[in-house]
Amino acid sequence: MPIISEIGKRSTKVRLLYTFIYVVLLIGSITMIYPMMLMLSGSVKSDADSWSIKPYPEFWFDDLILFQKYAESKYNNQTIYAQQDWCRQVLSWRSVEKPADVGPELVRDFRSWRETIPSDQRFVGQTFASGMLPKNLRSYRSYMAKKFNNDLNAYNIAANQACTSWSNVRLPTEILGRYLNLNVTGEFRQEIVKWRETIPATELTIEGARGQYALNYLYGIYTSRIENYNQTHGTDFKSYGEITCPATVPAKAGLERDDWTNFVRNDIKLRYLKLDASLEPSFRNFIRGQYESIGIFNKEHRTNLASLEAVPFPANIDDAPYLRRDFEAFIKSQKDCPIESIRICSADEMFKEFLVKKHGKVPENYPGLGAVSASTDWTDCMDNKPAVKWEFTMRNYWQVIDYLAMHGNGMLNTFIFCALAVITALIINPLAAYALSRFRLPGTYKILLFCMATMAFPGEVTMIPGFLLLKRFPLLPILAGLVVTIVVFLLLERIGSKWKESLRALASLAAGLVVGAIIIPALGHEFATTSLLNNFAALILPGMANGFSIFLLKGFFDSMPKELYEAADIDGASEWTKFWMLTMNLSKPILAVIALGAFTGAYSAFMMALIIIPDQKMWTIMVWIFQLQSQAHSSVVYASLVIAAIPTFIIFVLCQNVIMRGIVVPTEK
Repeated sequence: MPIISEIGKRSTKVRLLYTFIYVVLLIGSITMIYPMMLMLSGSVKSDADSWSIKPYPEFWFDDLILFQKYAESKYNNQTIYAQQDWCRQVLSWRSVEKPADVGPELVRDFRSWRETIPSDQRFVGQTFASGMLPKNLRSYRSYMAKKFNNDLNAYNIAANQACTSWSNVRLPTEILGRYLNLNVTGEFRQEIVKWRETIPATELTIEGARGQYALNYLYGIYTSRIENYNQTHGTDFKSYGEITCPATVPAKAGLERDDWTNFVRNDIKLRYLKLDASLEPSFRNFIRGQYESIGIFNKEHRTNLASLEAVPFPANIDDAPYLRRDFEAFIKSQKDCPIESIRICSADEMFKEFLVKKHGKVPENYPGLGAVSASTDWTDCMDNKPAVKWEFTMRNYWQVIDYLAMHGNGMLNTFIFCALAVITALIINPLAAYALSRFRLPGTYKILLFCMATMAFPGEVTMIPGFLLLKRFPLLPILAGLVVTIVVFLLLERIGSKWKESLRALASLAAGLVVGAIIIPALGHEFATTSLLNNFAALILPGMANGFSIFLLKGFFDSMPKELYEAADIDGASEWTKFWMLTMNLSKPILAVIALGAFTGAYSAFMMALIIIPDQKMWTIMVWIFQLQSQAHSSVVYASLVIAAIPTFIIFVLCQNVIMRGIVVPTEK
């Protein structure tokens, strides 16, 4: 029968009451849903949009924010790389605006030229982000794991690295300052080249000398104020991005020539330089002046050349990478290497050559490679908008799953731990509560008070004592005492049948205590204690019996009609039958509550699991997630929390159905 009748519902006051109740419920739901939406939105963010606090991902609906995230990911979260590529200042990803449109023809030409770049000269984007796992870094790990048959040691040897797990594997840095990184062996470099061949050209970064010259070198000399450069050079540029970098030294003497000369001799990446063939005799004289004999040269360069005349002339440093220091020293020598004999040959010059070859000339009003590259990046992002959105939506979740899958047996350990915790909770607690409810012991309420008293102490208080107990657990004394107690009780049943049952039980318990607490420990320390650390027993034993669960079950069992048990007695049911078939069947709602609590406690156990399980092979998901959170981006932390909440949500829904059926459907028929 409803509390408010149909007639009462027509009253204005009652309707206002209903409205007030629904408004309160709606506000309460908003206070729950809004933070959850903020967490879901935060789980797909990165540095480019972490400033935004909205309950939905803005990049789903805003193309500019999507492009900012795309640029951040493509240029490995380094604004300096975007500056050098686009030849314009990028102070932050948030400050990035839509690039100027250079026209579809130049974009098509750039895409065609980009496809022709040799694999060994390609620079792949989306391979690094602080605390995150970009798309191509996942691809690199997958490729190398497959190449080396998941043998991390073999990979470390080949890559000259010392990774402790596949989640620590990073793409080696190939360019260190001006030089090629010689710590990467030639054989492994070829594997990197093969991997690059699998990467689409849209994900390559094109870096020319102009961006490095204007936005790194000149910017560092004349500060951020372009007026300083204009004043000293007599120019009228509005930004450093407008400054060009000629392929050869400016003919006119002055600051521009000096800047270019110093940049080429001291700062530019060596692979961008090409020496005139006329410098070969001068280079050989330079080598003879540096090394007294071929033996000294071979020892320093780890080569096996017959004479100094056999040393190759590196018109480009990539022809002989081991000569990098000699090459650098040679181009710094004004006497041996005239600046007029050095030419810059970077992406800027290569693209111009491509345009001349295709169209016969460079188009009028050509804005430079940087503007074309930026416009192409925008076009690539917009043309692949669904795939880009999907990548940024799922990227952090893939990272969490990848991390958990690559570290030990976290998922399997958690499943076993939670299953055992639920099973033991559904066996131990009902048995204890049933005994207290059915047999009406004199000290029942004292026992309940003792069980409830355990709730007065937070779990942190018992961690250290629990650790010490599990480290020196009296397993053998307990087992021996239990066996002796059972054996003595059975013997007294036969030979001492005239004794009262309580007396037989007391004598049996005393015998077990003497053996377990006195005799076994007296035999020696090795017999008295056993370490239970690093196994599931250490995780399950501390929470096997729960005082609140026993109290809750005891109260539920007390509410069951005595007539049910009397009818079972008349039918000749044993105590086990009454417990299992009758009590447990009618207690499914409360058992669902116990199971939910046991699962939640086991699944979310972190500190205790970390303390009593030092071995990483036995760590559970929560411990690994904590380790991930200490080194991951904040958005990845949000993603890990979302993933960690899914099993709990599923279990809650399943248990909720049982609980609601127990509330709605009467217990007795």
